[in-house]
Amino acid sequence: MNFLVLITIFLTLVACNPKNRIAEENSNQVPASTEFKPITHLPQLLLGQTVYVPIYSSIYFGNETKLLHLTAVLSIRNTSLKEPIIITQINYHDTNGKLIKEFITSPFTLGKMATKDFVVPEMDLKGGTGANFLVTWHGENKVSRPIIESVMLGELGTKGVSFTSRGEEVESH
Repeated sequence: MNFLVLITIFLTLVACNPKNRIAEENSNQVPASTEFKPITHLPQLLLGQTVYVPIYSSIYFGNETKLLHLTAVLSIRNTSLKEPIIITQINYHDTNGKLIKEFITSPFTLGKMATKDFVVPEMDLKGGTGANFLVTWHGENKVSRPIIESVMLGELGTKGVSFTSRGEEVESH
């Protein structure tokens, strides 16, 4: 018998086996390990935080003597569908931790699902390679954590550079 004929017969027998058809029909189902399961706890709601946000107003390229200066944007996004949050502090620090600028002089309200941005221009070189923001926010009621991040962008010749950095909680209120 020809080898190809034997393979064809074998494959036909496998395909006709009822056990294989059941397995084939069930192959479209979601595996048990990825099924939806009830959660045991809800996301933590907070009354406030202080968040550390890295900002890279300058980055090295090539070697330690070449710096690319970037525009940095601090973005604060209220993720609450129901409640505003109150921003009480936005302080900009340099690489050595020295306070460079207080971006707000009095608290302001950020409405539900609203976003507020603050820009450090490319020509502002005071922050250096290790600059950061400290952002403090509060809610009158417990709310979901806002997203507080930075976006850095610049260009080098004909090439563009952009990246983000997410803030990290340093205090919970």
